[in-house]
Amino acid sequence: MGKIVFVGSEYLAIAFSVIGIESHPVFDVIDAEKTVSKLVERDDVDVLMLTEDLYVELSRRYVKFKKEGKNKPVLMIVPPLSGPLGKRTEDLYNLISQAVGVRLEFGR
Repeated sequence: MGKIVFVGSEYLAIAFSVIGIESHPVFDVIDAEKTVSKLVERDDVDVLMLTEDLYVELSRRYVKFKKEGKNKPVLMIVPPLSGPLGKRTEDLYNLISQAVGVRLEFGR
């Protein structure tokens, strides 16, 4: 069985490590980019958890969250301590709209 690995702020990393999840605290985007790139290459990582703010920044840098030709790791986005940003919801909305071929109404 593979691992669940968290990458994010120091405080959340401590919290996740207490419940037995491998955690990697990062302090800037460059550190996060290096850490995620190393974790994606590992075969034992099944779920990669990122804070939403890191996900947004790494997406802008075109970081690959999966190894070519593999379905792992599954990407799980968690809100940062400051609260959800709504970016992941927006991404899912755009994917669903693209899949059905029309722009959906999004209740805000």
